[in-house]
This record gives sequence, C-alpha cells and structure tokens, in this order.
Amino acid sequence: MTGILGPHPFLLFAGFLAVGAVSATFFALAGRRGSSPERRRLYGILWVLVLLVGGPLWLVVAGGLGIW
Repeated sequence: MTGILGPHPFLLFAGFLAVGAVSATFFALAGRRGSSPERRRLYGILWVLVLLVGGPLWLVVAGGLGIW
C-alpha cells in the first residue's frame, strides 16, 4: 500500500514508540509515592487506556496518512 508518504516501517514503529513512551510516563507517575491515591489511580487508568486506545488509533492514523 502506498500513500502520500509511501510505506515507511520506521515511521510506523516510531508511532508505536511514542504511544509506549506516553504510557510509560503515566505508569511511572502512577507509582510515585508523593501523589495522592486518587491521582495515582487516575494515572493507573490512563496508562492502560493509552495502550488500549493509542495502538489501534495509531494504526488508523498511519493508514490514513499512507504510512502503513
């Protein structure tokens, strides 16, 4: 499949790395002892949601841009 940008496996992989980095940031924030329990719970929910929604969403965006 080709598009405006053509097939670029590196860009596809870089998008997944970005999703993973954002998720890892929320995971690290969820483990901080100085935060309130409510905030830690919110960060815990967010890191899972970023993984569950971010990966498939990135595939849709990459497909629309012609990266994949």
